[in-house]
Amino acid sequence: MRQTVETAEQHQRVLVIAEQLATLLGELDALQPGSVHAMAGRITGPGLEIRNSGGKWTVRADR
Repeated sequence: MRQTVETAEQHQRVLVIAEQLATLLGELDALQPGSVHAMAGRITGPGLEIRNSGGKWTVRADR
């Protein structure tokens, strides 16, 4: 379920962060095209997994 932001300033900040994240995901995908996948609470990429556990995002290398 999507949540809304309270103010125009917050909305602008959310957009800036989302654009930065999209750029970084594109850079990861460029290392191994087609390797980045985003699912609810989880992003996988070349040799890594980013997971949301208890509201905190963590990164771990694939074993």
